[in-house]
Amino acid sequence: MKTILKYIFVILFFYLFLLNNSNSTLQEKLINNLEQTNTLSFDFIQKIEEKEEIGNCYIKYPLLMKCNYKDLKGKIVISNGKTVAIIKKKYKKIYYYPIKITPLIIILEKNKILNLLKNNEPVSINASTVEYKLTQKGSGILKIFFDTNSFNLKGWETKDVYSNNVSFIINNLKTNNQIVDDFFKIPREEDL
Repeated sequence: MKTILKYIFVILFFYLFLLNNSNSTLQEKLINNLEQTNTLSFDFIQKIEEKEEIGNCYIKYPLLMKCNYKDLKGKIVISNGKTVAIIKKKYKKIYYYPIKITPLIIILEKNKILNLLKNNEPVSINASTVEYKLTQKGSGILKIFFDTNSFNLKGWETKDVYSNNVSFIINNLKTNNQIVDDFFKIPREEDL
């Protein structure tokens, strides 16, 4: 009986050692990949509760983003590093928000994601996705997903200002394409 317990203990020890070692290797690969990433361009599916929107998006670290939605309103979301503008071309209207009060401050600030990866263990790992969770004061929970094979950003989930569940799924990701900063300039309403 003691011999069997010894074998079980040894097997369990090696299993836990290998599991911890593989998690740290995965974490290192995620960090290295993100450190080498300067721009992202991708297609997306955004779900807010039951409503689904699609489009394409461009991110340039730090804090620059432009997402074009394929909808009848001609919706565009732009972050110029300080302000997030939601543009509805059909109505010739722009809504402005300080980036600091949006969850995008985490997604668009590479160092914040790197700190999350360096200082936290993933909450979930499966064959295709690694999930990290960040609890933010005043703005709830942000879940960030990475691909376990490519180590690229795969999407995120949060709640909007109306407490609706929002998921943002990335498809057809390309990294490190050149994007000029003027691409992220917020237009004036009279220019719409």
